[in-house]
Amino acid sequence: AVNPVVVGKCRAKQFYLGNDDVADQKVLPLLLHGDAAFSGQGVVYETMHLAELENYDTGGTIHVVVNNQIGFTTDPKNSRYAMNVPIFHVNGDDPLAVVKVFELAAEWRQKWRSDVIVNLTCYRKFGHNEIDNPFFTQPLMYKKIGSMPNVLESFSDQLVASNVASKAEVDAVVQKVWDFYGETFEESKTWEDSKKSDWLANKWESFKSPTQQSRIRPTGMDIDKLNHIGAQLTSIPNGFQLNTQLKRILAAKAHALKTGEGLDWGTAEALAWGGLLLEGNHVRISGQDVERGTFSHRHAVLHDQDTNQEHVPLNTLAKSVNPATAVTIPGEHTQAPFVASNSSLSEFAVLGFELGYSLENPNALVMWEAQFGDFVNGAQIIVDQFLSAGEDKWMRQSGLVMLLPHGYEGQGAEHSSFLQQTDDDPNVVPPMDESNRMQIQQTNWQVVYCSTPAQYFHALRRQIHRDFRKPLISVQPKSLLRLKQASSNLADLGPGTKFHRLLPDPSSNLVADDQVKRVVFCTGKLYYELAAEREEHGINDIALVRVEQIAPFPFDKVAEQAAKYKNAEIKWVQEEPENMGFWSYVSPRIETALTKISHDSRRPTYIGRPTSAAPATGYGAVHVLEQNRIVKKALGLPVKKSN
Repeated sequence: AVNPVVVGKCRAKQFYLGNDDVADQKVLPLLLHGDAAFSGQGVVYETMHLAELENYDTGGTIHVVVNNQIGFTTDPKNSRYAMNVPIFHVNGDDPLAVVKVFELAAEWRQKWRSDVIVNLTCYRKFGHNEIDNPFFTQPLMYKKIGSMPNVLESFSDQLVASNVASKAEVDAVVQKVWDFYGETFEESKTWEDSKKSDWLANKWESFKSPTQQSRIRPTGMDIDKLNHIGAQLTSIPNGFQLNTQLKRILAAKAHALKTGEGLDWGTAEALAWGGLLLEGNHVRISGQDVERGTFSHRHAVLHDQDTNQEHVPLNTLAKSVNPATAVTIPGEHTQAPFVASNSSLSEFAVLGFELGYSLENPNALVMWEAQFGDFVNGAQIIVDQFLSAGEDKWMRQSGLVMLLPHGYEGQGAEHSSFLQQTDDDPNVVPPMDESNRMQIQQTNWQVVYCSTPAQYFHALRRQIHRDFRKPLISVQPKSLLRLKQASSNLADLGPGTKFHRLLPDPSSNLVADDQVKRVVFCTGKLYYELAAEREEHGINDIALVRVEQIAPFPFDKVAEQAAKYKNAEIKWVQEEPENMGFWSYVSPRIETALTKISHDSRRPTYIGRPTSAAPATGYGAVHVLEQNRIVKKALGLPVKKSN
C-alpha cells in the first residue's frame, strides 16, 4: 500500500528541486516487495503504470523483490509477474553479487530513466513467522533450509578462506554490530512520546502539533485581486481557437465576475486556487477527469480546436511562474505553479501518490478528485492506513483534499463512510469559543458538505491559511454545479468573509422564532429541494438549517439554532439510508449539544431512506418516489403510498 505514497513523495521532491532531468537524478524511489505481494497486489501495477505519465513520472523506481520462494504458504508456481522493464536475478546468499546487482540497477535507472526490478532470491529461515511450523505445508523445502548455514556464517568463512580478513577481524565487526543493536534496544525502553512538534522538520518546522494552538488566518480576498484572477480566467491568447461551447461558458463566467453575482462552483474554485497561487502556494489537482471536470464544470486546461495546444489560465496570473522551489515568495510579478493532471484509471495508486506528494511540503494545496464519490472505495486501504490515522500512526501531517462528487440523482451507488473513522468524541463538547477552539487540530480529519460556491472557496483557502495541516474530505455537488439558487456573489469571497460551519435559515418569510414548529437540520443539495418545496406550498413555520462542517461537529452552532427555535421539534433529514450517510454520526452529537450546552430535553429524530444493504437506489423511478417521500415527510406534507 505504501508504494504510491513513496513514489508521490519522490515526485514532489523532484518538483521542488526544479522539475527537470537533473532533479530526477537527485531523488530515487526504492520500493521493497514480497514475492507474493508483487505479483498479487494490484496496487503494484497501478503504481508502475504511473511511471510514464506526465506529472507522475519520477525517472524510474528500483523495485526490490525479496523472493523467499513462498507467499505465506502458497508455492511460487501459483504466482507470476511480468513487466517490460529489466529484471535482475540475484542469489540472496551471495552478498557480493547482491551489491553488484544493486549498483547495476541504480546505474540503469540513472542512465535510462526507467523502472528496474531486482529479484532477490532467498528464503525464510523459520517460515512465515517465528511461531509457524513450515513443515506442515513445505516439508521438503524446509528440510533443505534446515541443513544450510546462515548467510553470516557462510560469508564470514568465505572472507577468511580468501584471506580478505582474519577471523578475529570478522568477529570484531560482528560484535560491533551486535553491540549497536543491544544499545539501541535498551535506549528504546526509556523512550517517551514528547507530544511536541520536533518531528515537524525542515519545511514543516514552523507548523504546530495538535497540542499547540493555532489560528486560522482570514480567507476572504481583496476584490481587485479577485477581479484580476477572474480576468485571466476568461482571457484567451490571440489566435487560440477555443471550442464554441466554451466561448459561451467563459462569456457567462466573465459576466458573473463583472456583475459580481451568480458565481458558480467552477469559478469559485478557480478564484480560490488563483489567490493561493499569487500568495506563493503551489496548487495541484489530479484524478481521472480533473482538467475538464467530470461534469464539465472546471475547464482548468483549454485545448486549441485546430492544434490541440493547451492553455492553462491559472498559470498566467503573473508575469512569470516561479520555479518550483520549496516556497514561492509572493509578489506582484510572480506566482506559484498550478498543475491539473488527468490520472490513469486508478484510485488506489493515484490517491496514494497524491498523499505522498502532500507530505513533502505544507505550502501546497494538493487535491485528488474521484470521478464519482463512490469510486473512492477502490482506494480504501490508503484512506485507512495513511489518511485517517496518518498523524496518530505515522506522526505525519497532511493537508490532502479529497473531492468526492456526491448527491442522490438516481444513478446508483454513493458512499459516505468517512464519518465512522472520525475520532472526535460524541459525548464531549470541546472548548468552542474562538480564542480556545482547537477542535480541528485535535481531530484526525475534516468532513465538509458545502452548499454554496463561497463556502467551498473558503474551505479550500482555509486549508492553507493556518499553521497546521489536516486532511479534508469535501463532499462535492453534482446537480448543484449549475443550479442558479446555489450560486454566490463576489462579495461573499471578499474581505471579512469566511467559512461558516453552519448556515442558518436565510428565509425572511418565517414566523417568529418561538412559533416555528420544526427545525430541520440537513446538508448540501437536499436543502435546495426542501427549500423549493417549502416555497411552493407556502410553508413558513419550518426552519431549514444547513450543517456545512459535519466533522468535527459544530456543537455550539447546532445548540444556538436549537435554542433559537425553542418550541420546535428537531429533525435530521438526509438522502442516504439510515445506516449510511450522516445520521449515526450526528445523532449522538446533536443530543450532546442539546443536553450539555442548552440543557434541552428535546431529541433529534430521523427522516430519510430506511436501512439498506445497497448505498443508493439505481432505478430512476424508484429514486424519484423515495426522494419525494423524504422531502414531503420533512415538511409535514401528505405522502402518497406507493404500490
